[in-house]
Amino acid sequence: MKKPAKFLHILLTAALLISAAVYPGFMATMSAAGWLYNVRQGAYPAVFRSFAGWMIAGGLLLCIGAVLVVLSAKPKRWKLAPVSMGAAAVGLAACLSSLYRFTAYADQHFSGIGETMQPVSDLYRTRLLPVILPAVLTLILAAWHLFSEEARDYRHRKRAERLAAENAPAPKIVD
Repeated sequence: MKKPAKFLHILLTAALLISAAVYPGFMATMSAAGWLYNVRQGAYPAVFRSFAGWMIAGGLLLCIGAVLVVLSAKPKRWKLAPVSMGAAAVGLAACLSSLYRFTAYADQHFSGIGETMQPVSDLYRTRLLPVILPAVLTLILAAWHLFSEEARDYRHRKRAERLAAENAPAPKIVD
């Protein structure tokens, strides 16, 4: 890898790890934990258990996708890149669907917060919508690892070795 590309790769990886720890790892999980706490206290209806479950599952999948894409940086582990793409996509879908269902419910049933009476849905939207960033970074880095020159050369070399082993002459049975 050339020097500017390597620097960009390191920069994107660092941004991915930090954003995955902050947004899906902390913000989404803690918001969902707050929803569960309020359900147990009787302040929120039971439907919030579902919202919280999907948010926690989505946050965990996004974190798993981020870890897998970091592990797929080596050409030998190129097969982890598609798995990380899938985990990130499913995790993002789970987080965003939970956020959508929560904000739709909040707009109908909750009043505003604070002196400015900011809607609850706006508050959670600004907190949880940045989960898109680690998902996009995971997809970018996974595609980079999947289509990198090193991974392509590794796959071609392994295929050539496999074909050479398959097409090798058979051992003699009779002398």
